[in-house]
Amino acid sequence: MKCSLCDREAKVFQPHYGRALCYDCFIEDIRARAREYLRKMKISGRIMLAVSGGKDSFVLSDVMMEIYDRGKLIAFNVEEGIRGYNREGETQDLERKLMANGVELIRLKAKEVLGFGVDDVYYSAMKKGLNCSACTFCGDIRRKMINKVARELNASYVATGHNLDDEVQTILINLLSGDKFRIARAGEEFISYDEYFVPRIKPLRRVYEWETTMYSFIRSFKFQEVECPHITQRPTIRAKVRELLYNMELFEPGISLKILDFFDSEYQRIREKLELRKWEVKLPKCEICGEPTSIGRKICKGCELVIASGFKGFPKQNIINKN
Repeated sequence: MKCSLCDREAKVFQPHYGRALCYDCFIEDIRARAREYLRKMKISGRIMLAVSGGKDSFVLSDVMMEIYDRGKLIAFNVEEGIRGYNREGETQDLERKLMANGVELIRLKAKEVLGFGVDDVYYSAMKKGLNCSACTFCGDIRRKMINKVARELNASYVATGHNLDDEVQTILINLLSGDKFRIARAGEEFISYDEYFVPRIKPLRRVYEWETTMYSFIRSFKFQEVECPHITQRPTIRAKVRELLYNMELFEPGISLKILDFFDSEYQRIREKLELRKWEVKLPKCEICGEPTSIGRKICKGCELVIASGFKGFPKQNIINKN
């Protein structure tokens, strides 16, 4: 079978498009989708790549180095502190690839910066009877560290490796929870509620997870394949929604893209109806970590949970430049 876009032999079938591509055309197709996203969002300035040792991080880094000015890229990696989920080898491979292309990677360990890692605070919370998942602590640790480092680096944007599967899972989870504000905020255009929040962009949001896996295979990336142990020990609603979408794609290829397209066509109307713009105000700062928190709160929910687990909360000082 020949490639649908050229005369070379087809190697990859894309059921959502109903076409077969050779390796070169497939790689260019992924980059073209990311390139179109940056064009549509009118992205410029310095971008910090938030990377782990997973396949999406390798793909994000490779794609961005091909379609964006490498001189305006810098990468950041945080080791969360989850036993049995160490990405040291893979992160070193990613660091070598980035450095070979003139992109610096800043690497930090949560425990060394904060005084605790995910496992430390999660298992302590369990002993104290708190009903919190490890994902709650992990998400907060990553968000706070990524946002703070991006500010210190004067980055205009933080680019994450979220793919199409991640995006659609989030949309469905927010619908199931009935959280209308989270539903409206999930659109492709970032809404910032405070100047302390560095805008997030997602160049791979229209790329299937299996496509990032194929991209990694073609480009011979060695990436982290071990799934976080906390997902299997205590499955979250995201894991269940992910399984549902996988099964739906088998019967209706491209359904995830259809869901995203429909949502993208409606989220602006939803935002206007909810008058989200009026919420773009200066938020109070947490007395513990100094990061933005909800109106009416003196301590953010993240620090509140960490303190209840027996730790001091998130530190207020800078992460990179501590002076």
